[in-house]
Amino acid sequence: MSKQPFLIAPDPTKSWILDETVSDEFDSATIDRNKWITDMRPWGDRAWSPDNLIQGDGSLRIRARYQPHTQRGNQYFYKLGILQSHRKSTYGYFEARIKGCSRFPGLCPAFWLYSNGRDRNPKYPRVTYSEIDVVEMLQGTWDTATKQISSPNRIDCNLHTRVLDEAGREQWIRPQHLPEVCSHHWNAPWDPRDDFHVYACENTPEKITWFIDGKKVAEAENLYWHLPMSVTLTMELRPPLIDWAGVDGRVPVPSESTSKGFPTEMTVDYVRCWVRRPE
Repeated sequence: MSKQPFLIAPDPTKSWILDETVSDEFDSATIDRNKWITDMRPWGDRAWSPDNLIQGDGSLRIRARYQPHTQRGNQYFYKLGILQSHRKSTYGYFEARIKGCSRFPGLCPAFWLYSNGRDRNPKYPRVTYSEIDVVEMLQGTWDTATKQISSPNRIDCNLHTRVLDEAGREQWIRPQHLPEVCSHHWNAPWDPRDDFHVYACENTPEKITWFIDGKKVAEAENLYWHLPMSVTLTMELRPPLIDWAGVDGRVPVPSESTSKGFPTEMTVDYVRCWVRRPE
């Protein structure tokens, strides 16, 4: 029998077909370049480097390292790893088994889906961008109630989108703009740095549902997440190493840059993506 989603209480009405084009057990000695993109231009505070992806012994390690440098006239303090699928997906079940990195705060191991801003769905003409964060861990989010950063066991499952307003102008919709739909988190009874856990989401035309270790932890109405999206695994910088500012929404903070805690790695045992078997 083919691999099926890891669920504590699977829906007996749903049958899944593994999509091999966006799934990987990472069992080979090298990364499958026909399946994955590993070299991307700098983006905001993030400078990607293919040598921060290390595959072997049945897993993929995505590294972040302290390496001050200048690229395209911009100053960066770290180099990070990204793995992104060539093929894009929209609806289905997306799952990865991941162990977080050792450094906290300042880094965010992430498993997410996002569109390129060009592909459109004619059924949803106002939507110009879709992003589903299956998991963002170790973010160290500032808690306005406790006046301190959140603990490492906070697991974030958020949504982001851009839509056209009545005048045809693009507007961001993010957790701070529409929290009842876009903002979701779960406080785990364990530390994601200590061991592997299975992070997943199901995207359907009606709703988005998140699962951790096979248990449903969040659900949202699918208002805008209907575009073709790349399956993506990354190491991301977070405060205090960056600030939420600038044209790209994040900028390095030179005074906080440090080699302490670097290099560090997140480890991915597998990524598996399914589509529904036709009824």
